Amino acid sequence: MRLIIDRIEEDIIVAELPNMKTVNLPIAVAPDAKEGDYLQISLIRKEKRKRSKLAQEIADLEAELREKD
Repeated sequence: MRLIIDRIEEDIIVAELPNMKTVNLPIAVAPDAKEGDYLQISLIRKEKRKRSKLAQEIADLEAELREKD
């Protein structure tokens, strides 16, 4: 998704979404941003899958420990 930086107010970036609504983001997201710049936002699901796999491994280990008691 591409957001257009509409303006910067102190430590807030006001960006326009594709549906013409605006969203406020902390300046830390893009400290060098200027009005008119684009922000590209993408979702990376790989990390979520990693965390899900780890959560499942933890649940399996907990179940194993419970069975030993």
